[in-house]
Amino acid sequence: MNEEIDESEFYHQDFTTASEWEVFMARMEEIINQWKTDDMKNEKITDIINVWDIRSEKLTFADTDFLLHAYKMDIETPDNSESSDEIEKQNDIPIDSLYDFELYNENNNNVHSCLSTWYGLKEYIVLAPTNNVNITSENKIKILLSSAYIVSNNTNCGIPIFVQIRERWQNCYLGVFENEAIRTNFEMVHLNKGPPQCSYLNGLLDLFKTKIMSPCNIENILVSVQMTYTLTDFGNFIWKQELLEGDFDTESLFILPFGVSVDPINSIILKATWSHLPDHLIIDSEIYSDLDPIAAPKWSCSANITYEPVCLLGEALSEFFQNLSNNSSIYNVLGDFAASLSMDSNPLDLLTEPAVPAITALLSRAARHSLSRNRRANPPINESVLVPMLYFLFPDADEKSTYPYGWREDNESLKRNDSNAMCEEDFKGFKTVAADSLCWRLSIVLAHALQSLGGVKAFCHVWYEFVQEMRYRWEKSMPIPG
Repeated sequence: MNEEIDESEFYHQDFTTASEWEVFMARMEEIINQWKTDDMKNEKITDIINVWDIRSEKLTFADTDFLLHAYKMDIETPDNSESSDEIEKQNDIPIDSLYDFELYNENNNNVHSCLSTWYGLKEYIVLAPTNNVNITSENKIKILLSSAYIVSNNTNCGIPIFVQIRERWQNCYLGVFENEAIRTNFEMVHLNKGPPQCSYLNGLLDLFKTKIMSPCNIENILVSVQMTYTLTDFGNFIWKQELLEGDFDTESLFILPFGVSVDPINSIILKATWSHLPDHLIIDSEIYSDLDPIAAPKWSCSANITYEPVCLLGEALSEFFQNLSNNSSIYNVLGDFAASLSMDSNPLDLLTEPAVPAITALLSRAARHSLSRNRRANPPINESVLVPMLYFLFPDADEKSTYPYGWREDNESLKRNDSNAMCEEDFKGFKTVAADSLCWRLSIVLAHALQSLGGVKAFCHVWYEFVQEMRYRWEKSMPIPG
């Protein structure tokens, strides 16, 4: 006879097992306590101030991945012991009651930096979903916010804890701050269009007093106002330099490419600020306003810089460094042009030519010996551009040379001042050549060839002509200038 089995003895719910939510909160508490322990062990001694220290840890709850971020600003403390103690007491409270508007801080460019700007926070924690997941479910929002309340109470961290909700572009957060004395709830409402009365300070003050709902008469309300103006259209005052595409100015042979091809400034931001003024001293309504930007007690200006603008000097130097790893020969780059030039040279011609050529013949042939040869191949650089460049390198080949060696020293010796002397003193450790020497001019000419005359082919063409000229002068026992 089969015995009857009581299923309740085998199947029962174990309430001692931690749920997924409890495990999630325990993990949050563990991370925050670990951060507190690390802060106590590692007292930072750094010369860098007003820089955000950011830490992150991964969490998982309800099949969703989260990141728990901790943000803390390193604040400068003075040497005076009394004042430093007062500042340390103020730093214990992450909410700055005297927070004022600040100019754009390039160090505060983290993902959740809007919280420090809106609430004046120096330290806070953010729980945010990853992988572009949006928390839009009301039930999930309530569970996550309840987790923040419980964790803040259990850990006694004294730091505001925020939960990012809704879609990311909305920058919507809910949070809580709790310490031994007070508890503050951070709430947000995202509106597609703000109420018309909130476009002016008087309407905002009425809304503020309504939300406070104080039984006592509110008299002392401090107001800070900031107006921001952004200039993006600079008209004729755009600072940029057009790239040279085949057009070469022989008058600026000795000047390296410098400037930018795109305006390096995206926008200029001007802010007019009124700080900590009693509300009864300011009127700002649809009819009348005291907030005249010209009469603002504080102005500040900043500029948004273009991300990685094309700098001509940097591009020229970068191309030089890139060619260091180029193992191609000149004949591989120039092809038939270099081959046709090399076929015309016969070493046996040296035995039949006179030992000492005439001076007029030297001046007419120097620097232009190779241009009178075979023209079956198209040169990378036109002769109208190449000839002035070679005359710049070898000015003795031109009877009416515009740039003889030493002309820069004569022109600039009178312009040198103490600042130039200081620069020369600082640059003594650099490996370089004498200014206005042959190597100095060759480097500039090659930079122009790479930057604006055709790249590597133009570079090889100039180098080939330079080597041909140096060989010709060596064979003819001609002096090499510079």
